[in-house]
Amino acid sequence: MLKLDPLSFFIMLMVVAKLDISGYIETRPYLAWSDSVHTSGSNNGWVEFKTDDFDYGAQLAFALSVPYDTVYFSYGKNNVEISRLALWLGSENLRITVGKQRLYWGVARVFKPLDIFNPTNFYEPGYEREGSNAILGYVSLGSLTSIRGIVIPRFDVKQSIGGFRFGSNLYRNDIGLNIMHQPRPQKTILGAEVTGELEFGYWSEFSYTWDDTANYSKVSVGVDYTFPLNVYSMLEYYFDGSGESNPENYDFLQIQRKNRVTLAQQYLYISIGSVYNPFLRPTINAIINVNDKGFVLIPQVSYSIFENAEIVSGLNIFLGSRTCEFKRITPFDGQIYMWGKVYF
Repeated sequence: MLKLDPLSFFIMLMVVAKLDISGYIETRPYLAWSDSVHTSGSNNGWVEFKTDDFDYGAQLAFALSVPYDTVYFSYGKNNVEISRLALWLGSENLRITVGKQRLYWGVARVFKPLDIFNPTNFYEPGYEREGSNAILGYVSLGSLTSIRGIVIPRFDVKQSIGGFRFGSNLYRNDIGLNIMHQPRPQKTILGAEVTGELEFGYWSEFSYTWDDTANYSKVSVGVDYTFPLNVYSMLEYYFDGSGESNPENYDFLQIQRKNRVTLAQQYLYISIGSVYNPFLRPTINAIINVNDKGFVLIPQVSYSIFENAEIVSGLNIFLGSRTCEFKRITPFDGQIYMWGKVYF
């Protein structure tokens, strides 16, 4: 009897099924300044293999990052990781997915209280994020109603995370009710979400967390609107009850250890840009710490050279007092960047 190990089975499945291959390569040089000038950057790549069969399939993706120092023209050690490695079984109405996968949880654009799996890069919210090892189940109960169940397994079973989301539509608003639980360290998260559209788009997420040390809430509320001449604007407010209202109490070790991505309680994200020309897209984004009045200003221009190639150029300007969060998480006053990216 023929025996196949899991990796061999995965490769065989991708060979016999119809296979799509996609990805990109890019280079990202930075020039940062404060009292002196520093250059850095990286060459990045992403290649994804994915089947498109209706009732079963697989996804395998590799992420490549090669940091470099343009001062000394030296390259760091290659860093290749498996970013996606998942199998799914079942139709779109009833499906189970097992493996390292991108998890989509919540409706907020930038600050996501319900998404405990994928910390957002606030400087670039739309960038591809790491996958999570998970078992995800999806059941459709109609055109507008569904249930999702998820398990994040750990070697210590008591440290595993489990959760459910019920989604439906109420008065033309998409709504969701969520629960997550981890036995050890003990943590329970209840959440709700809503998104809809009137003359403008709107969305909101809310979560309440009980854990071993504290109870706290998080709220994200956002709106967007397209003005005449295709000028798109977006605003999102975030409240984090576990954050600090006093900058003197910031614990920057929490960011270094990746236990947190923000330290304060209140933030604003503002974006305005032109979508009139699909090939040339100027935008101005700002991330504002309401508590300490510091902010990051991000003017940016994206230009599509061809259908599958673009250049992105912009600035990250860190403004505020020396005690504010954004001035203390980086030694620089600002960064200039120009990225080149080609899709295939």
